[in-house]
Amino acid sequence: MNTRVRFLLILLFVVLGILLHVRIGFSAAWYLYLASFIILLTHFLFGNVWAAFALLRKGKIPEAEVLINQIKRPNLLTKQHRAYYHFTKGMITLQKEELKEAENQLKQALEIGLRTPNDNALTALNIAHIYFKQQKIEPCRNFLNQSKSFKPNDLMIKEKISELEKVLATPFN
Repeated sequence: MNTRVRFLLILLFVVLGILLHVRIGFSAAWYLYLASFIILLTHFLFGNVWAAFALLRKGKIPEAEVLINQIKRPNLLTKQHRAYYHFTKGMITLQKEELKEAENQLKQALEIGLRTPNDNALTALNIAHIYFKQQKIEPCRNFLNQSKSFKPNDLMIKEKISELEKVLATPFN
């Protein structure tokens, strides 16, 4: 849900709650107060992470970036949402060729732990890719092995792992 829509709903529920509270009493308004509190709480605990992640998966990078940047306090997110926040942020910065920031974000996501083996493998594979681009071969191999250890079942991830293994197998000058 869009942040503006959330805050408009909260405002609407609070105003209606106050009107009912003044006219009828607290017993008629408590559910509106509760609804506005729940919406506010979910805003801080979950944010727009899933919506941004979904846009990222569809390849809509600018839209995902707008949503993920609306989250001002990622440390308040639940553990799983915080992991996907860092994953999404890392993938966006990787697309922008900001390798150091992408590496930091993806490492944080991997450290927290993503939900699926495929997501964990993809994260480790992208960190390996970053190290490969920086010509840091040992860390690249370590993250490539970590990526394989998650046992992904996605064919594209398996293919990319195999491609990077073949490139690493050739001697470097």
